[in-house]
Amino acid sequence: MEDNSQEVESTEVVVEREPAQLSIREKLKQELQSTNNTQADETSAEEPTQQPEQAAPVEQVVQQERPMLVPPSDMNSAEKDAFLNPTAQNAHVLQGYLNRRAYETRMQYDRKMQEVNQLYKQNQTVYDTIKQYEEEYARQGISIGDIARRSIAWDKAMKNNPYQTALEWLQSYNINVNDLTERAQQHYQQPPQYLTKEEAERIAIEKYQSIADEQDRKALELYNERVVEYFMNSKPLFKDAETASQLEAEMAPVVQALNNTGRYSSAEEVLETAYNYVVNGNPTFSGIMQKMTTGPVVQQQQAVAQKARQAAKSISGSAGSGTPRVHAQTIRDNLRRRFHGE
Repeated sequence: MEDNSQEVESTEVVVEREPAQLSIREKLKQELQSTNNTQADETSAEEPTQQPEQAAPVEQVVQQERPMLVPPSDMNSAEKDAFLNPTAQNAHVLQGYLNRRAYETRMQYDRKMQEVNQLYKQNQTVYDTIKQYEEEYARQGISIGDIARRSIAWDKAMKNNPYQTALEWLQSYNINVNDLTERAQQHYQQPPQYLTKEEAERIAIEKYQSIADEQDRKALELYNERVVEYFMNSKPLFKDAETASQLEAEMAPVVQALNNTGRYSSAEEVLETAYNYVVNGNPTFSGIMQKMTTGPVVQQQQAVAQKARQAAKSISGSAGSGTPRVHAQTIRDNLRRRFHGE
């Protein structure tokens, strides 16, 4: 009996029934839960896209914390106003300041380089002498600095006590004073050598010629300086210091090349040719010249047009001026004028 019961249980068919319908309260509860889950998923999905929007206030804070710049101390009042409130109308003020500062910087650099070159020329002979004998004294274990200090020390000692210093100097080189005296007597016993008349005249002529050449060179330099100054004052591009310096730098090699040709008779012609060559060949300078020349022409044309309009207005008659009257002596004359449209 037990076996049969087990078989019945194993072969029992389970019927799948449809779930019972939920009540209205349970349906509302499920819909509320599903709505909350959906909103949570959408929020988690939108979080990565909202991160760049949160970074925007940080950039605004960085821009607000940017420090305000103080105008340079060498600016005048107009330049400081343009620096603090730059606009398209006051841009030329800042351009003028930058050009002036660039010119002053270049002039300071050139002045310092001239000082360095002058010092180099002054010490060039000493430097060349030191370099010539530096290796020789180095082989003896003596530095050039020691040689220079010893030479200056001997010179000062000779000025203070020449006789004692001379004896000490001779003793340092193992020279006997008596031997030195005998040699000096033998040297003075030789007959002196005199110049001949021709040699004296030749030396005098050479000195005179060198003096005359130096005077001619200075006179030519003075004349060229005056020519250059007059030429620069006559050209509008030389009014601005920075523009003038750049123009001079480009004209210098051209002027030198034109002088070497020997085809020009005056310095004015050389400068004018070099100026036209550089200005017409450089688009920056040519553009500035075009603006400077077209500006007055346009103003002149506008003035002529204004005068023409005023003249036409005065001929036709302005408002309230009335129609010009034509005086006729007779009725026939009046009719004839009307017939001809006068």
